[in-house]
Amino acid sequence: MPTYKTKAIILSYMKFKEADKIIRAYSPHFGRISAIAKGARKTKSKFGARLEPFSYCELVLYKGRNLDIITQIEILESFSNIRESLKKLAYAYVITGLILRSGAESDPTNIFPFFLFSLRELQKIDDSLLRQWLITFQLKYIILSGYKPILDKCSLCSREIEKLTKNAFSFKHGGLLCSDCSIKEETPTILENETIEMLRDLSEKDIKNWNENTYSDLAQKECQKVLENYIYYYLESKLKTIQFLREIEKIY
Repeated sequence: MPTYKTKAIILSYMKFKEADKIIRAYSPHFGRISAIAKGARKTKSKFGARLEPFSYCELVLYKGRNLDIITQIEILESFSNIRESLKKLAYAYVITGLILRSGAESDPTNIFPFFLFSLRELQKIDDSLLRQWLITFQLKYIILSGYKPILDKCSLCSREIEKLTKNAFSFKHGGLLCSDCSIKEETPTILENETIEMLRDLSEKDIKNWNENTYSDLAQKECQKVLENYIYYYLESKLKTIQFLREIEKIY
């Protein structure tokens, strides 16, 4: 059977039969992949703890009839700090939930390097930056997926947006609404101007500079809510990982 090698980030695993694991991972060459690690749950397994979620690794696989089979794995970066912090773990699972919805056979939008960079940042940042980190990831993911919100003009009539204290946002039309068009919208979401400025700033900023500015607590809360609803609108389903994060945030 043909063998192939690829770098990948482990997303999740599930138990299979008595001693195996089915691994879901994301690769720069193949996008989302599923493969079986035979004997991975045995005490003396050659895989050890190298198949943990968020591990960045190099896999050697060979083509199976239904599932490809992992024969070797080398850890490149373990990201153990993420798994050792329940709060960071909850945030990491949110982005994993989005990655699991990405293309199954390729990585056409170059999500992989963005995903890897985000994990490297999450590994080292202070907890006080977690919410801004997640907002940045969600916004950049939306943009890479082809759903960039329209923030510089009215998403309905294309008229320039007035500089008001508050502006309306439409999920249906994918962006801001001018004062005239907001009247036509049944249930527009009203955002503070500082929230809109935060969205504009992060959408245009290079991902490497995501934390060079600080934003108010109000702006971050509104950004987080509008992006979660925006993702929900276009994915047409709610992510269970966000619900898990909310429960963890109640504790910390």
